[in-house]
Amino acid sequence: YKSKLLIFPKKSGKKGVKKGDTPKSELQNVAQNTLKEIIPVERPQLRVKARAITSDEKEASAFKTLKKQRTNLKYDGAKRKKAAEGKEEK
Repeated sequence: YKSKLLIFPKKSGKKGVKKGDTPKSELQNVAQNTLKEIIPVERPQLRVKARAITSDEKEASAFKTLKKQRTNLKYDGAKRKKAAEGKEEK
């Protein structure tokens, strides 16, 4: 990536050139990106149409799901250590 990277000086003239900028001789025939966005990002829809809540959504609890994931993450290292010790004993 860095071998292909061409850095244009911020200002024109000798004072604008800084260490690490690509020399003028290499920048003569290089196309410069003048677009506002380099990588276009898809924007989500602003409005989502209303719909009926399903029975699965009523039964599921976002708090319980997140709490379970936090707990699993907290004790993940201990679980792995215990499993490794169990394998060593066998």
